Amino acid sequence: MSAQLPILPVYIEDGTESVFGLFHEAAADSPEATAILICPPFGWDDICSYRSRRDWAEQLAAAGHPTLRIDLPGTGDSSGSSREEGQLSAWTRAVVCSAQWLHDTTASDRVAVIGIGLGGLVICKAISEGAPIDEVVLWGVPARGHTFVRELHTFSRLEDTGLNEREEVEQSRVPEGSTWAGGFLLSAETTQALEKLDVSELAIPPERVSRALLLDRDGISPDARLHEHLTQAGAEVTIAPGTGYGAMMAKPHLARSPNDVFTQVLTWVEQPSLRATPARSQERLVSKHRDLRISDTLELSIAGTPIRETPLTVEQPFGQLFGILAEPIDADPGAPCMIMLNAGAIRRVGPNRMWVEIARRWAVQGVPTLRVDLEGIGDADGSAESFTELEAFYAPQLVDQVCAVIDTLEARGLGHRFILCGLCSGACWAFHGALRDERVSAAFMLNPRTLFWDPSLDTVRDYRRGLLRPSSWRSVLRGEVPLSRILALLLRAPLVLPQRAITRWYARRTGGDEFDRALDQLRDNGKHLQFLFSDNEPLREELEQEGRLDQSDRWPNVDIDFLPGRVHTLRPIPSQRTAHEALDRALERELQRTYALK
Repeated sequence: MSAQLPILPVYIEDGTESVFGLFHEAAADSPEATAILICPPFGWDDICSYRSRRDWAEQLAAAGHPTLRIDLPGTGDSSGSSREEGQLSAWTRAVVCSAQWLHDTTASDRVAVIGIGLGGLVICKAISEGAPIDEVVLWGVPARGHTFVRELHTFSRLEDTGLNEREEVEQSRVPEGSTWAGGFLLSAETTQALEKLDVSELAIPPERVSRALLLDRDGISPDARLHEHLTQAGAEVTIAPGTGYGAMMAKPHLARSPNDVFTQVLTWVEQPSLRATPARSQERLVSKHRDLRISDTLELSIAGTPIRETPLTVEQPFGQLFGILAEPIDADPGAPCMIMLNAGAIRRVGPNRMWVEIARRWAVQGVPTLRVDLEGIGDADGSAESFTELEAFYAPQLVDQVCAVIDTLEARGLGHRFILCGLCSGACWAFHGALRDERVSAAFMLNPRTLFWDPSLDTVRDYRRGLLRPSSWRSVLRGEVPLSRILALLLRAPLVLPQRAITRWYARRTGGDEFDRALDQLRDNGKHLQFLFSDNEPLREELEQEGRLDQSDRWPNVDIDFLPGRVHTLRPIPSQRTAHEALDRALERELQRTYALK
């Protein structure tokens, strides 16, 4: 869905943390329309459900409700890190301040807050600390933090890291008492604070919350303790189905907005309460949070060095691309500019929030770094549903958009040399951006699935992995892989494999295929390529089988590093650490080359 109403980025600061939010202006701002705050879940659930929450906010704003989406401190584009201590307190302050800002900024007399997972727990704690919240919608929210932490631990145990024994030891060396799941870590102190959090023990003043809507989770009933405590606090509690929770939490390119729930919640928000609601008074507001500082930029101190982050949009025929630019306060006009591209359908924060960490670290090194959303991803306009088909990630117009981003940054005076970095399809965009645009001096590519899209590619890879490996047949016998999938592959392979074999034979006879020619062109144009591959990556296997990884004499401009584990999105600690180190080395080499050319 394209945004029809203004969406304004805002930083809300209370002197300790800065909360990044996107404010959806309502079609008509009036006291009768409830203002709404949307609080996210944590970790992988936050990544998967992001686009759905954007759709939700757009629908609410279109119905006349000013709506604010936030990233909790240490997550998304807000300040801090989830690995720091004291995050539960920081999250609670963020909700209090965001609700306060909504009340003070809009004409609405009432503020409702929507919380999913961890976001709902934090909402309850914020209410007990005086947040100006009149109504709550809680979806998949446990009454106790212990339940949430236990779910994270279960998720962590089920993850297949693909690490060897030595790397598994490193993975297990997270600080004692901390929680690691889905590529995200919570400190031991925050984990302990969550373990102790019990909503039924929070002091919620009578009539503070007039209404509460508790949504089940695809048939799993809301927590009875949560229901009981809100009822005892004087809230009018409604239970409703939350069908579509699982679809919203699917992998980012497959996640779908639960529109029936959105409609249901909107109807509930617009229903008058059956109970009398006390008029809002200044005494109900939290006076210590009245002096909030609001800004359209964020200033951070990273290791004692100040940097600035600024939201940025790029106009396109279909709407806008959206990004966050991290840059040094005192920029070197000769430094190259880095552009961090989406990792598939993951928004601009990157896998496991790595792009945020990298952008801020490289800004300290004097390199302006933009993390950006291309069409249909994150906060860029366009349809997310087009990415149901893998081919859509390799559409040429996405590379056009990369070049448009470069145009915008150059117009802002951010230099004439650019480095592109991406994972998966983002790596492909980086490769083709380097091919197409003379201003791109280097491309850093993590786990590219392919660099030249071929509709037969998946069939060939499935054949190699599905029919030629004994482990695949064992998976069929155990019922882990449907036999129908193998039979379908057997039917497709005879049609595709001969044609592909002929194409490869012809390429060898004529001196190389389009990939060889592209590498030759990039070499001749003096462009540096950095590949990073995890274990078990299909493109890595193909390059090894074809002998391309051993041709440093032909392509001295190409560097290749290998990452531990076989998780495509680098969830394991060793994978992330090695990727950070390899990218830092690649950047250092490119900086040395840039300044040597001056």
